[in-house]
Amino acid sequence: MMKKFFLTILLAAAISMPALADAPVAANAVNRTISVNGEAQVRVVPDEVQISMTAENRSRDLMEAKAKNDQIVKALVDYATKDLGIEARQVQTDFVSVEPQYRSCNNDEEWAGKCSPLDVTYYTVRKGIQVCLKDLGKYEGLVTKALSLGVTRIDNVQFITTDLRKHRDAAREMAAKAALAKAQALATTLGMKVGKPMTISAENYSSYYWHDSYSQRGYNNYMAQNTMQQATAPQQEGDTGDLAIGQINVSATVSVTYELE
Repeated sequence: MMKKFFLTILLAAAISMPALADAPVAANAVNRTISVNGEAQVRVVPDEVQISMTAENRSRDLMEAKAKNDQIVKALVDYATKDLGIEARQVQTDFVSVEPQYRSCNNDEEWAGKCSPLDVTYYTVRKGIQVCLKDLGKYEGLVTKALSLGVTRIDNVQFITTDLRKHRDAAREMAAKAALAKAQALATTLGMKVGKPMTISAENYSSYYWHDSYSQRGYNNYMAQNTMQQATAPQQEGDTGDLAIGQINVSATVSVTYELE
């Protein structure tokens, strides 16, 4: 009985072996893909400039220093809104800042009562002014007038574009096309075709002010791009005078993995 059962098992195994040998092996299938990065850059002329300034005054008399500071700030605000016609909402001033400067005493003088480190030698009064200019032709006149009125520092000048979203979308579209062109060129060289995209990611949006005087910076950024576009310059009211506006660079990077056929 045991011998008959053993022969039955061997016979079943012999019949099953050819069927297993003919079955397809899924592990031998290979997914062929290609991953590429597409980079693009759009250069656009700014249509707005934001200027941050500071008026600073010093005096032994606190009220005198504050009165002089208030006079400078008011004169600048009046010039910007009345003479240049800048909207009041485009001009902003900070809260006043007061910093006393105390007497410097050495130990011997202080202990002898000849000098008190609590004595104030003078007060410094500061107030910041921010102006948003939509007409770049008024930039030179505003800055020159501000300095002549008594503004002591031009803290920051930032050129921007109000259509940043539009230019970012354009840069992203160009980067996607650059990625596809790169993948097709590589696939053709290898005798293959590009199939459907499997993964897509967009990243590294950036924008910064670019001017021809920044030659090395501009050169390095240009060499890093697959494609570049010159955006149409916005129309500015009046003449910009001696101001060289320059351009803003808006860039995007798109990473794509394609199937290869």
